Amino acid sequence: MVVNKHGSFYLRSGWGTKIIQAVETDNMIFSPANEQEAVDKIGLGRVMIRALRYWADATGLTVEEKVQGGIAEKRTPLFDLLAKNDRYFQRLGSLLLLHRNIALNEENATAWYWAFNEMDKQSFTKEEFVEGLHYFLAVNEMTIKKAAVDKEFNCFKNTYIGEKKFDIRTAMDEDTYPMLAPLHLLCVDEDKKIEKKFLTKAEMPLLILVYAIAMDNPEESGNRGQISIDKLMEEKGQVGKYFPMRYSKLIDMLLEAENKKLLTLNNNFGNRFIEFSNVQYDSLLDEYYSE
Repeated sequence: MVVNKHGSFYLRSGWGTKIIQAVETDNMIFSPANEQEAVDKIGLGRVMIRALRYWADATGLTVEEKVQGGIAEKRTPLFDLLAKNDRYFQRLGSLLLLHRNIALNEENATAWYWAFNEMDKQSFTKEEFVEGLHYFLAVNEMTIKKAAVDKEFNCFKNTYIGEKKFDIRTAMDEDTYPMLAPLHLLCVDEDKKIEKKFLTKAEMPLLILVYAIAMDNPEESGNRGQISIDKLMEEKGQVGKYFPMRYSKLIDMLLEAENKKLLTLNNNFGNRFIEFSNVQYDSLLDEYYSE
């Protein structure tokens, strides 16, 4: 588990593209020995370069490997998929995939994992977030000052919520607009609390949803097994947690998935579950980007 490895720099619009372009050019670009070269080539300061290296790993675009001469960034299948199909992150599904990886990354994005999987509150104050995360870290034998957790809250919030007065065209040029703000996963409510918003069908591409469910449950999806709807909605590491949706909306989307023969939905009262079909679920992303 880590806190503040990002140096308090949240994931900003354009950074996904910067990561792809930098690693394509040189997979050793984020190695400490190449820091000045990275500053010159990418056009960010040293601290931001370190943050970019952190987010490359936290989003699942790369995996770091220690090699002779420093640190190499190994490209993941998601990296290659986005580099080919959406390197400027214009599709909502691309942002949802990055969010999913961050929210499932308990080791390297602990605050994000905790907020979307462990914290049950739908809305919360900064103080409630800091207290809850500080306690979670302590229970997991990580001693850290509350001031550091306070900074973590700010970075977490700023990943999803931008200033209302921002002109997005100017903000994107200046790398200050949150990359994941278009997802509208968080907002500030009328009581000035941070609220986790429910995704609508329009905001949740069906193929991304089914892909995520299958990848979260590889044994069941690989063997045409079954998963209860309650598990999808309530258990940590499942779509109902990190892609927050109302129960009725999830059922609607699963019905649509059944109509497309992606799975079978048993919707009997008191015994609701899905049964996976004979589908290559890891190919659904290729289908999404070919639409």
